Order: sequence, then C-alpha cells, then structure tokens
Amino acid sequence: MSKFNFNFYLDIREKLKSGLHSIKVNLYDKENKEAITFTIKKVKGLEISASKDDWLDIWENKNKKDSFGDVTGETTVYGRKSNIRNILKAKQNILNEIIKREDIFNVNDVKKEFNSYTPPNVFVNDVYFLFDSYVKKLITENRYKTAASYKTTLNNLKNYNNNLPFRFNDISIDWLKSYDRNRRTNKNGNVSAGTLGIEMRNIRSVYNLAKKLNKSLEVNYPFGKDKYIIPESDGNNKGLEDEALKKLKDFKSDNWYLQMARDFWMFSYYARGMNLKDMAKLKIGQKEFIRSKTEFTTKKVIKIPFRINDKQKEIVKKYKGTGKYLLDIIDDRDSLEAQQKKINNKLSSVAKQLKNLVKVLDLPKEFSFIWARHTYATNVLKAGVNPKAISESLGHTHFKTSENYFNNLLKDSQNEIDDALEID
Repeated sequence: MSKFNFNFYLDIREKLKSGLHSIKVNLYDKENKEAITFTIKKVKGLEISASKDDWLDIWENKNKKDSFGDVTGETTVYGRKSNIRNILKAKQNILNEIIKREDIFNVNDVKKEFNSYTPPNVFVNDVYFLFDSYVKKLITENRYKTAASYKTTLNNLKNYNNNLPFRFNDISIDWLKSYDRNRRTNKNGNVSAGTLGIEMRNIRSVYNLAKKLNKSLEVNYPFGKDKYIIPESDGNNKGLEDEALKKLKDFKSDNWYLQMARDFWMFSYYARGMNLKDMAKLKIGQKEFIRSKTEFTTKKVIKIPFRINDKQKEIVKKYKGTGKYLLDIIDDRDSLEAQQKKINNKLSSVAKQLKNLVKVLDLPKEFSFIWARHTYATNVLKAGVNPKAISESLGHTHFKTSENYFNNLLKDSQNEIDDALEID
C-alpha cells in the first residue's frame, strides 16, 4: 500500500484570466505527515480549469451509483468538460503509478515526477483497450460523430465475442470473413455493405495503430488484395436526374421547414456538395474551407476554394447568421458542445424534411443530403469538366474516391450507351 494519498480539487480562492478556477492536486504523505498542493499544467494548450458548476459535472459528481451506493458507471459530459475529465483520469493513473514506485520518498519527489512525466509508448495486445483509448482521443479532438462510430464498432465487437478477451493476433483473414458473414446475417437485422464497410475500416484503423507499436503484426496483416477486402457502399447515393433537379430548383413552399431543407440542399449543391457541418461553420467573407470529414484523417491539409454565387446569396438572406457566421445554425457564443448539438439537430430536421420532399416532388426514395455532392459531381462531369479537376474541387486526396462517383453515372447511362451502339 502506498504511503501517499491524493485528490483533485478546485481552487476557488481566485479566478484565472479565463474567469475559471485552477484544478490542483492535494497530496499527503501519511508517514511523514507532510502535505503539498500543486497546479496541473496545461495539456496541449488546454488550461486545466473549471467553473464551480462545471467542476461538479466533471469530477465531484461524475460517478453513477445504485441504491446501495455502489458505482455503476459515469455520468455523460461533452465538449470541454469531457476533455477535462479525460485528462484528469489520465493524470490520476499517472499519479497512482508514481506513488507506487520505490524510488519516490516524499511529496516533492511525486510533484517532480508528475510534472516531468512522459507516458511510455507501450503496446497492449487488447483490441478493446485500444479502441476505447482511440474513442477518448477522438472526443478530446471534438470529433464526436467519429467517436460515436468507433464506439458502436467496439460494442459490436464485444457482442460478437461475447465479451471474451480479444487480441490483435485474433484478427485474421478467416476471423474477418466470419465477422463479415455474421454482420450481414445478424438476427437483429442485416447491415448494408456501406455500414459494414465503415465498421471494417474502423477495425482496420485501430489495427494499423497497433501495428505501429508492434511491428510483428505486419507479418500476418489481414487486409488488402488477396486477403480480406472491405466491402464498398451499396451505391445508393447517386446524382439527381436533370428533371428532378429542376423540380428542386423551382420548388417553393409556405412550409418553412420544408423550404429550409430544400434551400440548404441547394446551397450544398452550389457549394460543390459541402456537408451541413461545414456549412454551419462558414464565416462571413470566408474564401476557402477544410472539410471537417478529412481534417484529421489526411496527412496533407486540403483547402477548398469557396465562392458564394447569387443563388446562395438569396438563401443566406433568408437564414442569415448572427455574429461571424454566414448561416443561422450556430452562433459566436456557442461552446463546441453546443455547436455540435445544434448541428446534429439541424441535420435531423433537414433529413426529415427531405423525406417529405421525396413524396411531394416524387424524388428517388433514397434521396438525402449527400446527394447534393453526387449531383454536383455527375453534372459537372456531364458538362465536360476534367475529372481530375472535379476530384480536386471535391477535396478528395485520392482520385479513386472520385471514380466511385463517376461509376454511378456510367451505370445510369448504360442504356443510353447501348442505344448509341444499337445493342438490343
């Protein structure tokens, strides 16, 4: 048993420049009856601080308890509060590790080691552990949607393995094929090729992280040509035909929500298929943007030009943002957590109304917001624009990604091609 006790506390005696209070460590040496307090330093520029109310959510009341007082889990927090909690949990583990060491004799030794601590880059052969660690990392980067995707994959893996231990060495070609079959014929409902593809790419990404820490995993790498091939999307995301697109362009309704969904879809179409999250974060006068979808997934940052046309200006007048933002989806005062919540709510509202537009305008039943991107790509291709230029305008790092868009156009045009060649 360690001779040290410690706890985190909020120093409410004075405020920092941010208006928040420092979070500090209270350390006590039981043998020498000696105590010391010290501040937790910034982590990647993030000040380790909180307000009085936030501190209760972050730490004091973080544990869920049953009627017997036993801890059953943690409360859920988002945004900055989630970041601070994750950092404190990491710092708690570091302190527990330090105070167990035999070469630590007093409180000053603990403080010195804590402030200079560098975590070891150690490989842990536990798929669940690395998945969970990566989910936490994504949350600290405010990539909530991606984190949710990886969390879902982790839960599916645990269910498939009945929560039994699962090592990276267990992920073989045969295991992947077996898991693939199970997910496609699951008793709770078959998953689509697109959904399964996302799940398998998540598994591959985490495997690749493990491979960087343990080179031996390269020997039997199970993904790729002549191994396990990750399934592609079912290809339901297509470009609208000219007639359907004209219906959308001409559409006007007294129903504000229905009109809003149409307007936002058209704005996206004119913006080369920009997704709604990137639309929400557009600022007045902005000339270029980085796709939020690829901001953390590509080595090279790709800045896509943004130029607003007259049609988009008409839309902006109807949904003019406050402060620095172009559209009225988020505003200057919103925290990252509040921004994400508002964007998710808007996505949900638009998706619902687009389904209503399908009925009103007799559009393809699969029609969704992402069709703006595919419609843009196929229309400029039909107009004779160079495919490489189209790929760059979409912000794709690999031309193969763009080819998937163009292949849909080829499939849709096959009858016209056959007629041109006089094929019965």
